[in-house]
Amino acid sequence: MEDSDAFLKLLKKERRFTLETYRFVNEALEYAQELGMGKAAATENPNGAPLPDDVANHVTGQDLSRAAKDWAVLQYGFMAKTVLSKLGLRKTRDIGDAVYNMIEVGLMSKTPEDSVEDFDDVFDLGAELDRAFAFQYENKRRGRK
Repeated sequence: MEDSDAFLKLLKKERRFTLETYRFVNEALEYAQELGMGKAAATENPNGAPLPDDVANHVTGQDLSRAAKDWAVLQYGFMAKTVLSKLGLRKTRDIGDAVYNMIEVGLMSKTPEDSVEDFDDVFDLGAELDRAFAFQYENKRRGRK
């Protein structure tokens, strides 16, 4: 199946996510792999077809969730929480739902041990994005003790 066909199938199947959502999740996966997250693992396609030799290292749901948060901060800065919300990614499980939609159409792969539940409550995505930009302010008055 060509990628464009797979994406069309995805967009018809799950209307809460957009093409940009899937693009972001894929970029977050690439970012995680660039950082060296994950481990080499045997992967499987849902249709049982062999995967290409160049399949990158496997990244866990927890690692991908962390990488997605960091990627959002790098890409969108202060607007990360707003952008992810518009993409339908408000919690780590949403990332997992997008990943498993991509797996179903052959755009991503998984190991037999993987589950969408690996993305459940990894951390509070909104709070972590807020924390990434929390300012520390010390109110020290000069000359006063």
